[in-house]
Amino acid sequence: MPRPPSASVNLESVPGADRSVIGDGGLNARAAMQAMITWASSMTRREDLLRRSDFPLADDMLAFLVMNQLAYRGLARPTELADAVHTGRSNLSKVIRRLEEAGLVGRMPNPEDGRETMIGMTLQGRSVASRIVAASDDDLGAAVAHWSDEDLTRFEELLVRLVRDLDDQMDGGVRRVAGVSWEPSAARWDPSRSADSSAS
Repeated sequence: MPRPPSASVNLESVPGADRSVIGDGGLNARAAMQAMITWASSMTRREDLLRRSDFPLADDMLAFLVMNQLAYRGLARPTELADAVHTGRSNLSKVIRRLEEAGLVGRMPNPEDGRETMIGMTLQGRSVASRIVAASDDDLGAAVAHWSDEDLTRFEELLVRLVRDLDDQMDGGVRRVAGVSWEPSAARWDPSRSADSSAS
């Protein structure tokens, strides 16, 4: 027996239906983080970066997302990449094959466990990944161009502290999922510097 269509709830009778659940709807630290995460992971933003970075597989968003992950990870296990780009292992295998055919990625044994395969970027792939990072840094650099060195340094210190404290609270969950090195960086973040120099 088919289900009857569900009736739509008229929100005019729901108190507070027009308000957010968090805070007063204004921009505080929590709302600002949500805005950044939503914007950065939006399809509009991803398509813009894909286009501006002149990504060689122009209609392959999953391949673009894998290359973006490799830009931060260097080498990665296929399971880590599948989790990071929200796809299954079998679908990721097809994406990796397309990236290999384009000359952007290759495979090697895991230095810590030779039975396991790792995915990494070729020289051509590193060049493409550098263009992706540079396109993103162009936007960030313009946004903070008027910030003082002290503001940039303090922002970086607090953001790194937040991520480390959150990771501690989550028993290492942030580190496992993020894939970035957890060692302190020798260089201060400088969004105005092109990523091209870091890819060589």
